[in-house]
Amino acid sequence: MRLRAVFITLSLAVAHGATNPVLEKQFGQTVRPFLAKYCVGCHSGKLPAASLDLDAYATVDAVIRDYPRWSTVHDRIAAREMPPKPVPAPPVEDSRKVAEWIVALRADELRKHAGDPGAVLTRRLSNAEYNYTIRDLTGVDMRPTREFPVDPANLAGFDNSGESLTMSSALLKKYLQAARMVGDSMVLTPDGIDFAPHPMLSEPDRDKYPIQRIIQFYESQPTDYAAYFEAAWRYKNRVALGKPGATLASIAAESKVSAKYLPMVWGLLEGSSDAGPIAKLQGMWKALQANPEEVHAKCLEMRDFVVKIRHHTAMQFAVPKVAGLPAGSQPILNWKLRNFTMHHRDSDPKALRNDTDPAPVAPTLPRYPGLHQDAAPRWAALMAKDRVDDQDLVVPAGERARYEAAFSKFATVFPDTFYVRERGRYWPDDSQDRGRLLSAGYHNTMGYYRDDTALMELILDDAGRKHLDRLWDEFDYIASQTERTYVQFFFNQSGAVNGLGAESGLPRPIGHEVTDQSEIYVMRDRYLAKAKADPKNDPLAVEAIGLHFERVNSTLRRLEAMRAAAPIKQLDGLLQFAARGYRRPLAKAEKDDILTYYHKMRDKDELPHEEAMRDSIVSILMSPNFLYLMAEPVSANGAARPLTRYALASRLSYFLWSSMPDAELLKHAAAGDLQRPDVLLAQTRRMLKDERVRDFATEFAGNWLDFRRFENFHSVDRERFPTFTNELREAMFQEPIRFVQDLMANNRPVFDAVYGKHTFVNAVLAKHYGIPFEGSGWRRVDDASAYQRGGLLPMAVFLTNTSPGLRTSPVKRGYWVVHRLLGETIPPPPAVVPELPADEAKSDLPLRDALAQHRAHPVCAGCHARFDVFGLAFEGYGPVGESRSKDLAGRAIDASATFPGGMQGSGMDSVKAYIREHREKDFVDGLSRKLVAYALNRSLQLSDDGLVDRMAVQLAAHEQRFHSLIETIVTSPQFLNRRAPDVHYSQR
Repeated sequence: MRLRAVFITLSLAVAHGATNPVLEKQFGQTVRPFLAKYCVGCHSGKLPAASLDLDAYATVDAVIRDYPRWSTVHDRIAAREMPPKPVPAPPVEDSRKVAEWIVALRADELRKHAGDPGAVLTRRLSNAEYNYTIRDLTGVDMRPTREFPVDPANLAGFDNSGESLTMSSALLKKYLQAARMVGDSMVLTPDGIDFAPHPMLSEPDRDKYPIQRIIQFYESQPTDYAAYFEAAWRYKNRVALGKPGATLASIAAESKVSAKYLPMVWGLLEGSSDAGPIAKLQGMWKALQANPEEVHAKCLEMRDFVVKIRHHTAMQFAVPKVAGLPAGSQPILNWKLRNFTMHHRDSDPKALRNDTDPAPVAPTLPRYPGLHQDAAPRWAALMAKDRVDDQDLVVPAGERARYEAAFSKFATVFPDTFYVRERGRYWPDDSQDRGRLLSAGYHNTMGYYRDDTALMELILDDAGRKHLDRLWDEFDYIASQTERTYVQFFFNQSGAVNGLGAESGLPRPIGHEVTDQSEIYVMRDRYLAKAKADPKNDPLAVEAIGLHFERVNSTLRRLEAMRAAAPIKQLDGLLQFAARGYRRPLAKAEKDDILTYYHKMRDKDELPHEEAMRDSIVSILMSPNFLYLMAEPVSANGAARPLTRYALASRLSYFLWSSMPDAELLKHAAAGDLQRPDVLLAQTRRMLKDERVRDFATEFAGNWLDFRRFENFHSVDRERFPTFTNELREAMFQEPIRFVQDLMANNRPVFDAVYGKHTFVNAVLAKHYGIPFEGSGWRRVDDASAYQRGGLLPMAVFLTNTSPGLRTSPVKRGYWVVHRLLGETIPPPPAVVPELPADEAKSDLPLRDALAQHRAHPVCAGCHARFDVFGLAFEGYGPVGESRSKDLAGRAIDASATFPGGMQGSGMDSVKAYIREHREKDFVDGLSRKLVAYALNRSLQLSDDGLVDRMAVQLAAHEQRFHSLIETIVTSPQFLNRRAPDVHYSQR
């Protein structure tokens, strides 16, 4: 029986309980004499062996205070490993009595203190928890603790414990800097507050945030025609594909395309035979075979055909000509942009050529009036290159009306574009001057124009249209794009109306802003007079000018109303932010304090509204209510009491997500039913399937298995190992995280961690492992064992992390297996340790032989015999985890191993076989203890052993599946209760 634990002793004798008199007597009559005769000769004095002074334990209480050491004493005595040879071994009966006494002491303490929740200190959030909490609170992964000092770990190896998470004045300054970073990224919206992934302090920042959101929304929409053709094919072949009950709506959902648009595409493909492009597309559609492997490529061909036809038949529009106004003048240029916006689903009949006409050398320029004189030749050449001898645009004699109707119907279903992402100054000539997203084309640095009518009409449902409208409203609210564009027009272009030139403006009006309604209408009237002054001017200019100024004025007036109503909503958003940050509802006094602070900033310090809001955000993030996981009230006598409902929600979320509770968890806390076992388990299972469980995998597994800092690993000589790139290092780091996340989320058997034949790779890691891989992203490889991978043991991150650089380290690799995976406690090495060769390539001896000489040293032999063999079995993997048959000196690899007890084998598979045969209980015990320490945010105490034992029982009863371990913890008294921290700590 393995007996590792950390015991926290109570300061009051009544809390601890009196020492068992029988055990006290046995200690004096049996244990102490045994130690004096066989142990203290080595384990005493100034430099005791293994840093263990057994002469110092004069009482039973002293043993209890340092029980982890005594659990190791038990293991060594029971295994007859101590005292080491050639010292004579004590009689078997004497050793048995001492070992049984240690077990009896454990049982007695468990009886008295079983289920004790222990004392969990009020603690600050760890760096990782702070990052994840800010991410979930703001919706942005800012990682503001990048420059923080590394959090210290507690004795269990985790950095989420009150034992280690202290606060200093220097660290407090770091938190203030982090809070200001978050505050600087705050965005005021018409309905409240939001956060950007960058500071929001300048005009370019204010542009970038809403523009990127709009572009991300556009690009997330399913607008690829090929995807719709494939979805339609799946619907047509639904019976053959085993889905006879499928509908267009279900196929759309499965294919992740628009359920609104797919029926339109289906209707055209399956409709009656038609002329022109419809007929050709229908022919391509009917030629699709039932072989799924060919469908994708054929659908891409269909997509390319549609895009080509619509490229050539898109409508073209010009700027209405007004004498004295340049073509780039906003009031008339917007008319051109508006017409493009309204006609993406129309086909230009002038693009078609009768079969009796000569083949064009280049399109005639009158078809593209209004183009900049420098752009027209480039546009013509571009079109000519694509259109020469294009028979798809040829109309047979006598079929003009029929073909034009077919092209028009085709365009109604297939727009020439769903949205315009960017424009150059000479748009629609896209050959130069590009790069400004959502640009109107007025200028290189200013002006935006919305053009997404086809997306709104064909793809988006009601919710999508409302969301996109809101994004554009927020663009105007946040970046004042209409106002800034109009002001830029007033001072840079409006002088043209008085004949002052294309780049001139008008004087600022006296007593008014240029954006006042009266001034906008004065400007409108000047432009209308200009358009009407010359009968040669295009009559459309009058309508264009009127629409432009009306749009500007109505937008600015609507924004005024938004801004007048927004501050109340934004202050409400501030209070909601605080409640989410504090992870519970605010008390009235807390709300009053937050609002009082805001008004002080406004009234006394005379800060603008936005700056006062930023300072209020900083104040909330510096509050102990946010920075600390607060201790709940406890009873005066130190007795355990249940966690409050919101404290339980936070304990659960910081256990499973390393972050704040989400809305659903807080809803159950508010309802008061989270303490019910059925609700608690349902929430636990839901949370384990959530994507945020990756953070659990990162923090728990990263510290348990000692790879959490590998992203900053720099020990590899990259000249000797050029394949070890930053990309490979990151992939190595991600592999165990994805593996453990899958283990947790999908409730896999825990022994998959050891015996699993699968792993997860991306292209970079697959190449390193020699695993065939096509495409991008990460994927599960079920036959990884065919490439000497599978499970945790052969992962490159561990093999590299335990290599000193220019050689492997069987010592470190073996120690990692027995300490991290099997939970053994190994004493630290002595101060003077013989050195092994630094560079394998320059060593005269194979590392195995050099290590054998090392183990011959009497100071080293005892411990190395327990773990070296595990490392030697991994010699088939090189210093960066690569598979190899020869070492760096060209010598053949010997990965043979003789394990404790005499079992023999070779390679990684022999390690797995040995664990399966002899050490499975140790793996489960070690994993369980680590989970308990991580969940309870403290080092273990002896009374936790009963919980660890129950975890093993529940695991066996549930097919060894991972969730049973978590569920046993979250329903335990230790997890559900707390008591006052009136304790002294005795730590390993």
